Amino acid sequence: MNRAAALVTGGAGDIGREAARQLAGHGLHVVVADIDRNGARETAAQVGGTSVPLDVGDPYAWRCVVDHITGQGLSLSAALFNAGVALGEADVVTLDLSSYRRAWSVNVDGVVFGLRALVPLLQSARGHAVVTSSLAGLTAVPFDPVYAMTKHAIIGLVRGYAPTLRDRGVGLHAVCPGLVDTAMLGAAREELDRLEFPLVRVPDVAAALVGCALGADPSEVVVVQPGRAPLPYQFPGVPGGRTGTPMPALPSLLPIGTHRSG
Repeated sequence: MNRAAALVTGGAGDIGREAARQLAGHGLHVVVADIDRNGARETAAQVGGTSVPLDVGDPYAWRCVVDHITGQGLSLSAALFNAGVALGEADVVTLDLSSYRRAWSVNVDGVVFGLRALVPLLQSARGHAVVTSSLAGLTAVPFDPVYAMTKHAIIGLVRGYAPTLRDRGVGLHAVCPGLVDTAMLGAAREELDRLEFPLVRVPDVAAALVGCALGADPSEVVVVQPGRAPLPYQFPGVPGGRTGTPMPALPSLLPIGTHRSG
């Protein structure tokens, strides 16, 4: 029988490394993926797993991930899409376009390409895919609007695909932490400390990710804030028409954009 496995992208970072530890603690073989080859190897060695170099924004690189998993005879029961980058740029006029494209590539393309490659494997194991999003995906972030845009896109992606993937036996979730105590804070950490701003602990974010990955939390979108248990996020409904009737949910197979003229 194939051994159950979990994939963690961004596995060389703070959250990815802790999530890998927790998944290994549940008996899963962890495949650690990161563009940082050495960091991925180090995390894999710590948890008794294996590693694979991966630029999540390269659709062809995902073939190597699939080959790695199938070549080792692993059964993929969980995939954590944790790789992410921030910009920290607030002015659209001076926005660095290469940074903008990289943020979209990692934060959005990395999830789309990953799901496209891994859903067949997850379906075989009736597994779960979990995306590390952010509170920035649920609210405005004036100091980094592009980062917030990418995280809003991920929330829309998860909510859109979750029902159809559920019908195929695959769970899809997004975890939205507030500001997390990681190296990504950079120079802002000093100011946050001065303000005594409460930060989310890395183990708490990892625990929420792992809970979704193991099927313990069925929520599509989960919020993680300091001092609170993971909380399912309730989205407000869309206003209905002028008749006052609620707007019905769109059919999952509505053929929008499929019509051709002429």
